[in-house]
Amino acid sequence: MRIRLNNVYSLALILPLAFSATSAAAQNPHVGHVATGFNAAPDRMGLAATAGTEWGIAMLHTNFAAGDLSNLGAMQRHAGHVLHALDPAGGGRGPGLGFGLIPAAEGVATHVELAAAASGASTSLRTHAQHIATIARSVTMRGEEAAAVARALQAAPSMRRASPLIAQLRLLMYQLGEGGDVNGDGQLSLAREAGVQQLEAHVYLLLVGEGLPRILK
Repeated sequence: MRIRLNNVYSLALILPLAFSATSAAAQNPHVGHVATGFNAAPDRMGLAATAGTEWGIAMLHTNFAAGDLSNLGAMQRHAGHVLHALDPAGGGRGPGLGFGLIPAAEGVATHVELAAAASGASTSLRTHAQHIATIARSVTMRGEEAAAVARALQAAPSMRRASPLIAQLRLLMYQLGEGGDVNGDGQLSLAREAGVQQLEAHVYLLLVGEGLPRILK
């Protein structure tokens, strides 16, 4: 069982799940890839849950990096841990599932669109799939921004250069998890502003709309 981190690790209870054979969505493997199981993911987790777990690890190590602003070496070490959780191919090493938030979010967008394009896909599935794909690409975009800051932090030659990068990384990571009103209009749009919380919530709505067990794992 994965433990919640500040109540945003996951929006759903982690319980056993069995798809109902009576639903077209239940027989659509791409719905399962997003919500409950993807063979290439660690422990065959669903891609949405993988993204959420990797975000939690990256957020934790972002906070570790900010915990001692007098120790450049520690800051840079934890920046590498953040990078590893965001995208292991980006050069970071350390804690994490070894899959990466960015590849997981990209996978969500790909597989939910394949689910929507499958024969027998309901109007509800197609509608929610569009929302989920939009959010997943928003998560990917902000994840890539955070990874770029983490790499810059790794290369920072001094505390003077590193300190503002820590502040920037923390902001991006919070926005990546909870979403962020980037344009200041008082609303959280799905495109470019939504985060992992909104991604999980909309996957949950997809399951509700299809009459499937409302569980992410």
